[in-house]
Amino acid sequence: MAMRTASDFDHLGPFLSKQHPEFLKIFEAIDELPIDDAHCHLVTDREPIMTSTRFLERMSLAAMDTVPAYFPAGVYDQWLGADERIRYELNAKYGIQQKIDGIIGDISQSIFVKFLVKEMAQFLGCEPNLEAVMEARNARSKNYWSYVSSLLQDVRYKNVMVDTGYCEGASRAEIDRYEEGILPCRMNRLARIEMIQKELFPLEITFDEYEQRYTTRLLDLLDGTGNYGKKSYGMKSYLLPYIGLIEPLYDREIARASWQALRASYHNIPTMDRQSEYNLSKDLRRYNFTLALEECLRRDMPMQIHTGDGEAPSVILRNQDPFYLEEVCRFDRDGVMRMPKIIPLHAGYPSVGKAAWLSHLYPNCYFELSIMTPFVHQNLFQRYMQVMEVVPLSKILYASDAFHVPELYWLSGRWGKRYLAKALTEYVVGGSLDFDEAIEGARMILYKNNRSLYALD
Repeated sequence: MAMRTASDFDHLGPFLSKQHPEFLKIFEAIDELPIDDAHCHLVTDREPIMTSTRFLERMSLAAMDTVPAYFPAGVYDQWLGADERIRYELNAKYGIQQKIDGIIGDISQSIFVKFLVKEMAQFLGCEPNLEAVMEARNARSKNYWSYVSSLLQDVRYKNVMVDTGYCEGASRAEIDRYEEGILPCRMNRLARIEMIQKELFPLEITFDEYEQRYTTRLLDLLDGTGNYGKKSYGMKSYLLPYIGLIEPLYDREIARASWQALRASYHNIPTMDRQSEYNLSKDLRRYNFTLALEECLRRDMPMQIHTGDGEAPSVILRNQDPFYLEEVCRFDRDGVMRMPKIIPLHAGYPSVGKAAWLSHLYPNCYFELSIMTPFVHQNLFQRYMQVMEVVPLSKILYASDAFHVPELYWLSGRWGKRYLAKALTEYVVGGSLDFDEAIEGARMILYKNNRSLYALD
């Protein structure tokens, strides 16, 4: 890829004029570096063209899982795919459009969206308003995968670690199109424990058969071709939002009792409140998690764990404190702490300090920057400094958690590099780092740590 020219930094505008003179030197060096995204999700070509309302809904955490929950199960999906007559009838009955307009209206007034529009306008070469940006974006999206690849290459993506446990039911063919479409960036699959549980929890089988099937499927994900035709480079768990404190469980009889309780009440789950539903299978989930973490430890393979953030309203936000992972980081057995590679996700946001301190105290616990990057936008500078205060540079992983729309990959890389450069400039100006140490720190964060951790070629 060609080196940047001075005009490539025009988008920094007033931001650049307010920075220390050392900043531009550091930023120019960091801007040229490749990126590995340590945690993200695939995008599909199902909706290459979007209205501005749909675009904001798809890229906003505030609307991600919220909108369908305001209506009876299945109604919103039916409305999205219906013809004009059916949409009119559903809207008359449930007030769908009014609720969406209210939610998206507020989202459109966030500083994040206003900043996003200005950034996209600079990239797309159009006027800095949402209507012009969407028109230019949709014109580029007619050749969808070319547009996606251009976004990734603009910020120099080289590897993406894709959690295939959340891909909106994408087929293997859709995943293959994504993998080919993002080239030369390389896709590396991560498997989610919940992928197996989703397959097995509905089955009327004995616990012994369940355990055998779970283990077989787990090993196929890790060592075979069970992750949509390929192996996995790591695992992910979504357990924390369900149960809070995770204490490993080895007792098969406790797990058996939990499986039997799940079988006895499975038909009642649709009428249960969240807490009751999650308590029903809590011990079984703990047992599944423990088996999976043992396999990761055996292979020296990382386990990502959803922390902080949270897709309300389906999960319980109060359960996601990073300190609830301490027993997992310890992973004691026979009086000895072992060292599975643990990656709390999403920077523990908003509990960034707790996630950072956990990573400081436990050598086998890493720190990952997603969701905070890009959604915190300008304050990423302060958050990055908070992280680097206590977490070794060799343990920090750039990540986006990009989902639904490809612009989130691009925005995360754009803002991640910008505010990482600003934070490192502060350490250089303050005398904590010299220039070469700062750039090497950026290399570690942006790609070297990920490649080492996952043993990428």
